[in-house]
Amino acid sequence: MKLFYSFLLIGFSFGAFAQEYVNPFKNKQLINAQTTVIPDGFDFTIMHRFGKIGLNDEFYKQFLGFDLPANVRFSLSYKLSDRAYIGVGRTKVGKTVDIEGKYVILRQTASNSMPLSIALYNNTGLNTDAYRGESPIAFFGDSITSFENKFAHRFSYNTQLIVARKFNDKISLQISPTFVYKNLVEGMEESHHTFVLPFSGRYQYSFGSAVLFEYAYKLNNTSENKLDNAFSLGFEFGTAGHVFQVFMSNSYYIRETNIYTEEPYNFYDRPNEFVLGFNIRRVWWF
Repeated sequence: MKLFYSFLLIGFSFGAFAQEYVNPFKNKQLINAQTTVIPDGFDFTIMHRFGKIGLNDEFYKQFLGFDLPANVRFSLSYKLSDRAYIGVGRTKVGKTVDIEGKYVILRQTASNSMPLSIALYNNTGLNTDAYRGESPIAFFGDSITSFENKFAHRFSYNTQLIVARKFNDKISLQISPTFVYKNLVEGMEESHHTFVLPFSGRYQYSFGSAVLFEYAYKLNNTSENKLDNAFSLGFEFGTAGHVFQVFMSNSYYIRETNIYTEEPYNFYDRPNEFVLGFNIRRVWWF
């Protein structure tokens, strides 16, 4: 009888650990938004945003924005385990260098015994651009309050709780409550902290190809236009080891810290301003 219970316990233990997990998404990022996915090995990503255009003559005069100054980011990520990775990156805007990390707390299972994937993500950025050359009393705009640049002002932080689910072979959705903190902000009225509720998803319409979307609702939006939230819409094409994405967005920025805190372009009124962009990801397995 003891032997029978021993084998029974082993069987239950094996069943508990032999779960088949489901990745809600194909990559660690959609367009800009992080997902609950951990890259398989080394992940090298190039992210590129062309200049601002609109639905007017600038659309062709600036050759879809190709003739305008671009924003670019390079990043390299390394898989620590099936549940964690770390990465470094460098972005043109602000000449920002950042480190990031992600840990998957819960993983969706094929049996739906766990219906969601949940991950915790953090990105810490360091702005290395030169300090602005202005009078110490010019920063706050009142011509009275003195200001002194400090090294700590260069840091910004982005922390997210990512909750995702793959509903079927075609549809995956996620919501990512986000807290952004910037040590230095423009003006006395701007808040150091920003709360955002990004919603994003992926619809796979053929093998290796999908439609992507992202919309970030700013909870403490102080803009007069409450529709003034960042969004992106694009297509994804995957091959063995490579992922290509082309898209349009109302934000020129790449790092989520900037996307969620800086004013996006006015897409809703004429001339409906936006940018075109692309991402290229290469994964080396080991």
